[in-house]
Amino acid sequence: MTQELDARLGRSPDYAAENEALHALAKALTASHSAMLQTLVDTALTLCDAGSAGISLREAGAGQASAYRWVAVSGHCADRVGHIIPSDDSPGGVAVAVGAPQLFAFPKRHFACLASIVPEVTEELVVPVPGTPEPWGALWVMSHDDDQHFDSEHRRILKSLADFTCAALTIAKAKADAEARAVEAETARNALSKVECAKDDFIATLGHELCGPLAPIDSALAAAQKLAAGRPAVLSALAVANRQVQQLKRIVSDLLDASRVRHGKLSVRPGYALLGDIMKDAMAAVSDEVERRQHQLRATLPPYPVTVFADAARLTQVISNLLGNAVKYTPHGGVITVNVDAPESGTIPEHDSTPRELVVTFRDNGVGIAPDELPRVFDLYAQSPSARTVAEGGLGLGLSVVKYLVDAHQGQVSITSDGEGKGTEVVLRLPIVHRSDIEHAAPTTHGIQPARILLVDDNADATEALAMLLSLDGHEVKCARNGLEALSIVDSFTPDLALIDINMPEIDGHELVRRLRQMPQCASTRLVALTGYAGTQGVDDDSRGFDCYLTKPPSLEDLADVLRR
Repeated sequence: MTQELDARLGRSPDYAAENEALHALAKALTASHSAMLQTLVDTALTLCDAGSAGISLREAGAGQASAYRWVAVSGHCADRVGHIIPSDDSPGGVAVAVGAPQLFAFPKRHFACLASIVPEVTEELVVPVPGTPEPWGALWVMSHDDDQHFDSEHRRILKSLADFTCAALTIAKAKADAEARAVEAETARNALSKVECAKDDFIATLGHELCGPLAPIDSALAAAQKLAAGRPAVLSALAVANRQVQQLKRIVSDLLDASRVRHGKLSVRPGYALLGDIMKDAMAAVSDEVERRQHQLRATLPPYPVTVFADAARLTQVISNLLGNAVKYTPHGGVITVNVDAPESGTIPEHDSTPRELVVTFRDNGVGIAPDELPRVFDLYAQSPSARTVAEGGLGLGLSVVKYLVDAHQGQVSITSDGEGKGTEVVLRLPIVHRSDIEHAAPTTHGIQPARILLVDDNADATEALAMLLSLDGHEVKCARNGLEALSIVDSFTPDLALIDINMPEIDGHELVRRLRQMPQCASTRLVALTGYAGTQGVDDDSRGFDCYLTKPPSLEDLADVLRR
């Protein structure tokens, strides 16, 4: 009887009531999904003077929906919330199929799904709730009174409320979808974070495990070279082995430094030093490779002394890494230039503490870098295809460590290239030049005063090889395989230096150093931690007992530096 809606005398619009209802609906949008729908049906019940009102929504499922569920109900039918009716044999189904509001007289006589509704339903006005790609369902009101009839004004009100229902459902769905995507994204981020942590732990463990066998090999090679003096053929073979071991040490060092960078534990301890000494040490680190590859390495340094306030060891690492890359990626016979531009420290006013800028420019005519690879050169593990073709291409870790150390010095490093095969230019800018009158450091050497050294490590090969090397260098060395043996040795042997492995069974390095600190004869002993872990915390902290720490395998330069301090 839908056509009767227009024939009936319509009541006058009650805009005041509608305005009040609109405010209530606007507030309901911030409430829960079910509360918002309940507010809608309560509003429909009031504005249409109905006996019952409700919202029927399609049941979610694949393909064409087969049923509607009463998700919100008010009035006489309030206890029927959750009632399910078929979509193809119900007032709501008819209205949705027709695509327009429908008015039914005594619908219980025609639709079995309404048979259990009490009291009798004299009229039902149903309006489709629009949606995309198909309607959400229907909004309906029922009259249970012979004197209460619906007209065109009720239809207008119900259509407006149906449109509002569509908007509310769309917002709710969008919110639910967004929350689901956020949960998925968070889950993905957490999974990625776990993978990254697992990778970092693996790298740290791998570096530590590689340090174990490398330490005795490196020490044994150094000892063998001393013992083979005057035997050129043997020395030549040992030199080949030594070059490969040094390459492995560089790779392991990069692994450990990369892991320290990830954990924020790659420390920088600035102090005053001469730039000339730093450049000399960095160039010495690559001199063997430069000679082997027959490169032309041309360095232009200021003719005057330049004082810098920086971590000399880390700055040497930065410069030697950049030089090493130039050497590694430049073909035999190539040209590498280094230009150092810095103001003379003596010209800086005496009371001017503002640091001046040091600029170091590296150029080579090597393999170059493709333009699309340049933005990623400082990323961990990033390598260009041309780099992978180099036999000693490494792991793509060095430049990320360089970037970290340069940032730690408040500097900048940039890399440019005109493309593959056209060489590379690296510019290093560091605000570290200061006024100072320090003198040139002595040349790096192993020639330190003989010392009494205690080695404590459960790795027998590593201990024996390092002990042999130190003995050949003139030191008096005692070895212990564990903490208890070390304590026993100290009763009759007072060491100037004790090198202690952190991870040992029974008594670990931290417990051993605590006990040694309590022994009067060890009051002046330098206690040094040996570790291969990048993430070791506090080993260089006085509260943990150690004076400092060294990464395995320790070099003679490292040990000499510790003894000098």
